[in-house]
Amino acid sequence: MRERVSGLISVLLPHLEPVTVDSVDRAGRGVRIRAASRSAEAVCRACGTLSRRRHSSYLRRLADRSVAGQEVQVDLLVRRFFCDNLACRLRTFAEQVNGLTVRYGRRTIPLRDLLGQTGLVLGGRAGARFTVHLAAAVSPSTLLRLVHRLPLPKIGTVKVLGVDEFALRRGHVYGTVLVDMETHRPVDVLPDRTSATFAAWLRAHPGAEVICRDRASSFPLGAQSAIPGVQEVADRWHVLDNLVSALERAIRRHRSCLATPEPAPPPPAEAEPVSAPESAKAPVVESSKVLRVRQWHAEIRTLAVRGLRYQDIAKATGRDPATVKRYAEATTWQELTGPPTVRRRTILAGHRNYLVQRWREGCNDAAVLTEELRSRGFAGNRRTVRRFLNTLTDKVEPLPVPKAAPGIREVARWIIGLPENVSEHCRQQLKAICLRCPHIDQLRYLARVFAGMLRNRSGSRLDEWTDQAQTSGISELQSFATGLRKDRDAVLAGLTLPWSSGAVEGAVTRIKLIKRAGYGRAGFDLLRRRILLTP
Repeated sequence: MRERVSGLISVLLPHLEPVTVDSVDRAGRGVRIRAASRSAEAVCRACGTLSRRRHSSYLRRLADRSVAGQEVQVDLLVRRFFCDNLACRLRTFAEQVNGLTVRYGRRTIPLRDLLGQTGLVLGGRAGARFTVHLAAAVSPSTLLRLVHRLPLPKIGTVKVLGVDEFALRRGHVYGTVLVDMETHRPVDVLPDRTSATFAAWLRAHPGAEVICRDRASSFPLGAQSAIPGVQEVADRWHVLDNLVSALERAIRRHRSCLATPEPAPPPPAEAEPVSAPESAKAPVVESSKVLRVRQWHAEIRTLAVRGLRYQDIAKATGRDPATVKRYAEATTWQELTGPPTVRRRTILAGHRNYLVQRWREGCNDAAVLTEELRSRGFAGNRRTVRRFLNTLTDKVEPLPVPKAAPGIREVARWIIGLPENVSEHCRQQLKAICLRCPHIDQLRYLARVFAGMLRNRSGSRLDEWTDQAQTSGISELQSFATGLRKDRDAVLAGLTLPWSSGAVEGAVTRIKLIKRAGYGRAGFDLLRRRILLTP
């Protein structure tokens, strides 16, 4: 029976093979295993002397990995031995079981490693919630402590090193990630992006022959300071991104050429003046309404000439302030009422044709049109313009809305993108733009030549291209070419050698995912461990 139990435990709990299992019992909702060490000797942890002289023994209680969802506790009988080396500082020492126990450990090594990986992947709070399902519940602080105790991988000789920055606190604090370009694995993380820190790391870890980097100035300074003459390779993606930025700035100066010119609409027909009918020329007998208007006009105009305010006149006459204002502003009573030939001049006089034209062009926003009219001398408000636009709804047919011009980034993508990734319609649009604007046409030619050099890694034409860009007269390309000449050796290597910083960019993206998941309150040290240890 003991042999069967021993065989079963060796299959389910292979880490208990170095000890003798005496019994396996149920204790509440868990399992208790009583065991003792098989070895008759132990090695002193201080001097390494092998000892067989037993001093005493005691019982250690260790939490172990769960079995069938049940908590497991190992009651291990541990012995103390005498150290026979008279020069050793220890008189006695406790034995440790390889693969099972460590000094002062309250958990077995397999459970410690399992909890450490849980905290590494999930962090403190989420990992603590998950350990409940592992039947080994611990606190978030315990998980973080176990992560801090995980050994970091050793940094060997890195021949091809990739370096790039990443944001610890975007816009304020940045760190640096170092990647082995041959294995695509991060080898270390630095707390800042200064050249001094990078140079100190290179001196402490010699052997780098090629350094892949972006166009930032701190990394070249650090590399040349630590390893003078080391081969630097500028990342092709960053070089292409710098070219696209120069393209967008150059296209923005000529963005008026991007829109397809629309044919000018026909001028609106002028309204024919309304002629007075023959009956209006004959003497008209004044009605009671006309007499009342003449009386009110004379009365209100008399008070207005004396300098009274409209509100005072309204109180004195008992009429509405709006009526008082209308009568006071009328020079003659015929403007208020009279034959059809006498029309009252409105505040929109002189602006009607302009509003009709703008409405035909597709602009029906009264607020926008009011601002445009005020620049032409209009003194009215938006409500007046809105009322006039409402009269045009059924009378004037609006012109079709012109197509929106392509965006600056879109045009830059048409120029730089691979031909098979650009549709025929977009190619025709770009062709029409180049016909309208010779500057964009020249920009397209130079940008495509450089993009071809970059994709085909034909760096031998770099000097020829920079000369053409400097004499092109396009200030944005001239600035770009000047930057290439300052960093010529690294750019030439980037356009020639197969190395690039793609693996580094992948590492930076992975760091962003780790940061979004949250890496606890331990700060940079815990983030560094999660970057280097997480598979």
